[in-house]
Amino acid sequence: MALEYSELMQFAPEKIDEAFYDRLREHYSEAEIVELGAFIGFNVGYHTFFRTLDFYPMFTPDGRLVSQEESRRVYGDQPVSHLEGPLEAALLAAAETGAQVQDG
Repeated sequence: MALEYSELMQFAPEKIDEAFYDRLREHYSEAEIVELGAFIGFNVGYHTFFRTLDFYPMFTPDGRLVSQEESRRVYGDQPVSHLEGPLEAALLAAAETGAQVQDG
């Protein structure tokens, strides 16, 4: 649910309606929903800002600290959806470029 919430916050906030909040309430308290929403909102803005600087994540999906150049090879030029399997997409990109990424 949290990943779906973050995905919708970033790409389709208009889909976050009362029915969606009802689904969230099945898993989270009101306070947790507010905290999660604030955290997601902050991170969406933070990552949007970093994209304007052409800044990539400092860590690979397996947790290794890497340079910006290696991170670009691992993650590619476009952000990856949380719901569409970022680890799998990063691993595929790494395999295509010959980067060493462990999946575990």
